[in-house]
Amino acid sequence: MLELIRNGLLTGLRLKATRALLLLGLLVAGSALLASGFSGRQPMTVGLDVGLSGLRLVLLLLALMWVQLLLAQDVERKTVYFMLAYPYTRGQFLVSRFVSLALLCAGATVLLGMALWLALRVANWDYVQTTMPQLDYRYALVMLGIWLDLLVVLAFAILLCSLSTTPFLPLLMGLAFALAARGLGTTFDYLRSTQVASADQARILGPLLDHAYLWLPDLSRLDWRVFTLYDLAPAAAPMLWAAAMALAYVLGMLALAVTLFQRRDFT
Repeated sequence: MLELIRNGLLTGLRLKATRALLLLGLLVAGSALLASGFSGRQPMTVGLDVGLSGLRLVLLLLALMWVQLLLAQDVERKTVYFMLAYPYTRGQFLVSRFVSLALLCAGATVLLGMALWLALRVANWDYVQTTMPQLDYRYALVMLGIWLDLLVVLAFAILLCSLSTTPFLPLLMGLAFALAARGLGTTFDYLRSTQVASADQARILGPLLDHAYLWLPDLSRLDWRVFTLYDLAPAAAPMLWAAAMALAYVLGMLALAVTLFQRRDFT
């Protein structure tokens, strides 16, 4: 199984699309530097906020691209037959692919997170803010939350790969899943704000979102940027609950994916 994980890591690192998206991530870090320069007040806070939003998007695209190229295309082109010819079960193959993808995402998160961190160290602009962003362990916690977010999206995309016969379905549905899950908490907060949301919006969308909460994870709980942006002490209990929610979804979707993949007929 370790050989399968190693094979997945090497395949992901050799892809030209990987280098292209990593370069895009570095450009996002540079854009955070520019965004801070255009801000009249609190330039480092603005630059960090813009950079984190850009990194979350680039890393999402990178994760879904890796799923598409390392798993979905193997199934579509029938090259998965060669992998399954080895003395491994289908479940071991699928789990090894997830571990490879998780490690690739961890490496990309650390690399792009360090690039953004270095850009913000340069983004001084001779402006003294009243509240400076905290680029210490709180910044590391934000990166950890982004990685956990990616793990949930990876597990969902792998679940789709285990049953899909359409090559681009995991990519498109994975993107839709991520955007919906990341916006779930924000939408609920909007509807609960009676000063902003109208009664009709709450009446129509409220029941729909109540049902969505039963099966869709609230990935906005893993966006912990307020801790590093505004010098707030991390709240342990909500973070632990959010991490536990993410890991529970990952384990549940992986278990379902393995079950479906083992029963799938490739003939």
